[in-house]
Amino acid sequence: MKFNVKVLFLSIFLLFFLFSTSLYAQKKMSLQACIDFALEHSYTVKQKILEKELRYVQLQATKTSIAPTLGANIGQNLDFGRSALADALIINTTQATTNFYAGLNMDLFQGLRTHHQMKSDKLNLEATLFDIESAKENIELTVTAYYLQILLNKEILEVYKTQVISSQEQVDRIQLLVNNGKSSDAELYAAKATLATDQVAVVEANNAVRLSTLDLAQLMNYPDVSNFGIATEADDVGIDEILNKNVDVYHVVENALQNRPAIKAALTRIEQAKRTIKVYQSGWYPTLGFSASFGTGYFYRFKEISGFPNQPFGEQFRNNARQSLGLSLYIPIFDKLSTHYNVKQQRINVKAQELQLEETRRILIKEIEQAYVNAVASKEKYLASQVANTSSAIAFQYEEVKFNAGSSTNFEFNDARNKYLQAQSNLIQAKFDFLFRIKILEFYGKN
Repeated sequence: MKFNVKVLFLSIFLLFFLFSTSLYAQKKMSLQACIDFALEHSYTVKQKILEKELRYVQLQATKTSIAPTLGANIGQNLDFGRSALADALIINTTQATTNFYAGLNMDLFQGLRTHHQMKSDKLNLEATLFDIESAKENIELTVTAYYLQILLNKEILEVYKTQVISSQEQVDRIQLLVNNGKSSDAELYAAKATLATDQVAVVEANNAVRLSTLDLAQLMNYPDVSNFGIATEADDVGIDEILNKNVDVYHVVENALQNRPAIKAALTRIEQAKRTIKVYQSGWYPTLGFSASFGTGYFYRFKEISGFPNQPFGEQFRNNARQSLGLSLYIPIFDKLSTHYNVKQQRINVKAQELQLEETRRILIKEIEQAYVNAVASKEKYLASQVANTSSAIAFQYEEVKFNAGSSTNFEFNDARNKYLQAQSNLIQAKFDFLFRIKILEFYGKN
């Protein structure tokens, strides 16, 4: 009995754990949560971040290049046969030679090449940071579009579900009339056909919701798409306030041209290209270098020679030491016009970057103007759809009363119902299209 109690307790615990895990896995995500998740797991953003780290390492390498180079080496040789003694006398002997050397080299002047290269690398890093922000903005806008598409499909699904309930009520009512001999089987089968059509529409609408949800989950790189869902937001709240907004398209354009990361990145790359010209121009200037070195050696002969005894290591280390300091000046005279052509190519690159900036500006202005025109059209379409939806609803109500009273045909009833259904769908689509266009303008107009 005690064993059964333990098994029961364990089973309840496991069921509770699985239920809790399921609830957690199926937690609905808000729009901002979806955007944050997509930004965190975006491969594009991760690649841009790696590119930023690469630019940073490149900048650090340029900074450290101004430091001197210092090196040392130790050589050990074993000589057989004829070898030179200290007085340059060459005899047959066997000796070991140990050499020590340490040297320092430093560039004192390179035509400011390193200075301009550091400035260029900093601008390159700054442009990459703007690229990251631009990639994040694109992801934010795309996630918003996918999120609103799910909300649109969900509202359309609810409309079709309502139609199924209405069609089922009609089937039940006509079935009752047929049982009482007040209606024909033809009308009953027509009503059932309408119900079946509405049920198919629900299946298709539900599939549209699943597909749009899958699209968003894949866009976000969500690991478990089967348990992904969004929090349905009440977009009707504040829709009248949004309709009354007056958008100054010229202000949006001006703000976008000043604050969008894509524009800032293009401007920065122009400055970087101009700075690179100075890097190449440094090839026309002379370079000055400094060097310092220290060396010494130790000789040991395995067979001592009269007059040339093996001196102690310390004494030889001091006596054989040699030091040197040096300056080296290089004056370029003719480098096969390599510097000339490098500068010329880079100036062309500056012009290309300036054209890229103009193209970026043109595309941005075009997108804003198109978004504004589409927003105005969507607003007008939404207002017209509201009127059409209200009129279709009233017409359907009258037709439903007439049909229930037997003064209207099933064809006329279905025609009014289908027009009302289409009006509802048009209204929902117009609403979400208008909301998305407004979000685009707000996106471009933000600081």
